[in-house]
This record gives sequence, C-alpha cells and structure tokens, in this order.
Amino acid sequence: MKKTDRSVFAGRAASSQKIRLYTSSRGPPGAAKDVTLMVNKIICGDCLKVLPELGKAKMIFADPPDNLGVKYEGFEDQWESDGEYLDWLSAVTHLGMRQSRIFWLSYYWRWDFPLKAELWRMGIDGRGWQDRWAVKPYVWWYTFGQHNKNDNGSCFRPMLRFKKIGAQIYPDAIREQSARQRNNDKRANPGGRVPGDVWDGVWQESRVCGSFKEKRKWHLNQHPEAIIERMVKLSCKPGDLVIDMFAGTGTANRVCRRLGIDCIGIEISKFYCEKIAEETGAQLVII
Repeated sequence: MKKTDRSVFAGRAASSQKIRLYTSSRGPPGAAKDVTLMVNKIICGDCLKVLPELGKAKMIFADPPDNLGVKYEGFEDQWESDGEYLDWLSAVTHLGMRQSRIFWLSYYWRWDFPLKAELWRMGIDGRGWQDRWAVKPYVWWYTFGQHNKNDNGSCFRPMLRFKKIGAQIYPDAIREQSARQRNNDKRANPGGRVPGDVWDGVWQESRVCGSFKEKRKWHLNQHPEAIIERMVKLSCKPGDLVIDMFAGTGTANRVCRRLGIDCIGIEISKFYCEKIAEETGAQLVII
C-alpha cells in the first residue's frame, strides 16, 4: 500500500502513551439524554494502532478500503498483493471483534469467498471463536447499481455481523412495513415485521451517488445514513458506544449524534478528519 504504513501487525505496536479518549456518557437508567454530554470524537490515526487503546465498544463498524487502487486524500487504496490485502482485512476483522460485542463488516464482493474461507479456517484450527460468537451474513441490495451493458452489473455489497454470545440486540427498533400491511391484509401485525438479512423494502437503499443531496463532495465513497442507522438501532441503545474504524465522511458520527449514542470515528486522512469535525462538531484528536 502506498503513502501510509498499515502493517497487518500494526495493531500490536505499543503506543508511547495511553490514549484517554472515552468516558461513557451513560446516565442513570431512564435518564434523559443530554446531547451536550454525548461523546462525539474523530481520531486521526491508523485504526489498527488506535483501536486497541480505546475502551471496548458495544458496536464497531468497519467499511475498509477495497484494494481497488482508488486515490483517496492522503493515501492510495492499493496493496502489493491480494494476499497482503486479505491478511490486513483479516486483521481488521479480528481486532474489531476483540474490541466490541457486535462487529459489522462491509466489504467488496470480490473478497467474499477468500475472506470467509480465511475466517472459517481461523475459527477451527485451535484459535477458534465460533463457540463465543454468532456470525450472520447480510446482503445490502441497492438500487441504482453500477450499469454494465455486457453483463449483470453489481447491485449488492456483502456484510457480516459478528455478535458475541449473550450480546443484546433490538430487532423491534428496526421493524418495517410488511407486505400484508401494504396490501391491507387484516392479518397484518400493526407493528410491522422485523426485516430479513437481505435488505430490501425499507432497507433497499441506493448507493450514494454524486448528484444526491446526502453526498459529501469532498470524498469518493460513502455509505447511506439509512444503512448505518439500522445497524446502530439493531445493536445499540442510547449511552452505548459505537466506533467506526474507517470514518470516511463521518456517517456514523452523524447518525449516532441523531440517535443519542456515543460515537468515536477513526480516520487516517487528516483532511477527512478536519472535514468531519467541521460538519458534525466532533472533537478532533490527532495521534
């Protein structure tokens, strides 16, 4: 990879000083949330080095670079080999699991088979985690996918949710209108239905394209807020901590602030960090 050092083993390096960056804003049960006390930070640094220094989070989200040669501000998304990238992606996954109770990973479809094969191997060869974690695959099916006149274009992104056994989730928080409700079926549950793991209907969200109001013009890629909001609502309650390992445009910071949930974004590009802090009011910490 060019322009920055993201060694697979970078997360094992000891920092020169402990980073004191998080104190929970959780108040007494049932207490009203004071938005001025919420944690809203953006940390400029390598997530493999920063994340081990933070407290454990209820949820961690990772949307890492896809190794497609994209030139972002401050670094280029290009590893020396596919094998090196997959090693790095596996390291991101295991660190995200270690530091959270629920870890969400969004990644490019090309890496679906090799990543799952690697994670499966590491789960059964003596370093296992399958007795402590439940792993659920998701498909984000989006409208306005990339058009390809020579073949079927790509209209989905695979995601994995790693949930520690016993970690609480909140399915009722993400109920959507059911087909029966849409068709005025008297048997319909008025509360709607919990969506499945292929995100369609309410979950059917377009890619954030250049002409969209939500699009941050200063960044090349961006997940829609609706997708992140559903992850957060399913995983967290106000007072919990969410960490975004690759903050990008600060989507998680914006969503969590709206939902009353503590959030720390980590981003290696100083330019992106400054833009996120400017837009969201997040406290900027440069490592």
